Amino acid sequence: MKNKKHEKPEGKRSRIGAHRTFLIIPIVLLIASAAILVTGFMQTGEWFTRSIELKGGTLISVTTPNPVNIPDLENSLSKFGSVIVRELRSYSGYGVSIEVEADVDADIVLEELRGMGIDTKDYSIETIGPALGESFWIQAQYGIIIAFILMGIIVFVVFRTFIPSIAVMLCAVSDIIITIALMQLLGLSLSLTSFAALLMLIGYSIDTDILLTTRLIKVTDKVIGERMIGAFKTGITMTGTTLGVLIALLLTTTSSVLFQIASVLTIGLVIDIVNTWFQNATLLRWHCERRGLV
Repeated sequence: MKNKKHEKPEGKRSRIGAHRTFLIIPIVLLIASAAILVTGFMQTGEWFTRSIELKGGTLISVTTPNPVNIPDLENSLSKFGSVIVRELRSYSGYGVSIEVEADVDADIVLEELRGMGIDTKDYSIETIGPALGESFWIQAQYGIIIAFILMGIIVFVVFRTFIPSIAVMLCAVSDIIITIALMQLLGLSLSLTSFAALLMLIGYSIDTDILLTTRLIKVTDKVIGERMIGAFKTGITMTGTTLGVLIALLLTTTSSVLFQIASVLTIGLVIDIVNTWFQNATLLRWHCERRGLV
């Protein structure tokens, strides 16, 4: 009898230990993302690159019939100071977006493009002052902080337990941090548009996390493995259909706003798959085993 009592906890500990190995991937991603943001702060004094909407400046968008040599264009425009050049491409054609400081004359930049043989017949100019950009930046920060506070309150009211609520919040925070870090690596600056996409990402993240948490904690007529498989099938279907729509939008849109939203959400949803089904699922399974909800 003593041997049997001794073997049962050991078996339970070994199963829990095996589940915890799934935490390695999200933890590594989170640490690497934090390192990217810290490195950016040490180099530039900012955690991430902000667009002109959040710091002020001038955005010049030009649609061209042929691809533009981005490195040559960057070298040519470097005399105007801090310049960010991005290529725009879709099924309908090509283009380039150029961000310069607010004191740079957009007409001079366009003249420089013409001198390089770039067709500038179809262009748009958007200018935002530094004070207005800073105001937008403050409002965007308030928006995302309030979103997290309200999310935390709702999650705790729904589940009324500490571990599941923290797991859901941690997953959403990890999604945001890793997504912003990958945006920096891919050259996607933080803008009002990408902020809107990040707020949408929080909603998508909470959807799948609440689905998983509800299935594991509140559904008790099946063993925990069956509950997890059922939640995974539903959750991955939800995320997969959304990713399909976003990829189609990325391939077909000519709007820079839609392209930014689709890009950020695509990155975030892929990361959410990892954080939900490796991180959150592991923590919740450990919690259920501790509470005897298996």
